Amino acid sequence: MILNNDILNQISQYSKDNREIEACGFVVEKDENIIFLPIVNIHPYNDLNFLISPKDYLSIKKEYKILYFFHSHPVNEDFSEADLLYQKYHNLDMLLYVNGLNIFKEKKCKLI
Repeated sequence: MILNNDILNQISQYSKDNREIEACGFVVEKDENIIFLPIVNIHPYNDLNFLISPKDYLSIKKEYKILYFFHSHPVNEDFSEADLLYQKYHNLDMLLYVNGLNIFKEKKCKLI
């Protein structure tokens, strides 16, 4: 994982502040600065799923280099099948924060 403690602390705090839902966002780079961008989870069942507005995604993709897509899980300590499907579809490295265990997990895309 290439992220410094400041970014990881921002992500964990955001996840803890939004522990009732699957918090989500992006870790991006612009002008050699790495930034955490929280995004609103618009899924109607956001306590168990996440969904990012296509408008938000395209706006971020246009302005930044996306390093990671991030989301949290309340307790489940691994990436779900749906997470892995979205990762494959969007070809993005993923970062997961597990609120109940206070841990991060990383899933890199496999290059084909």
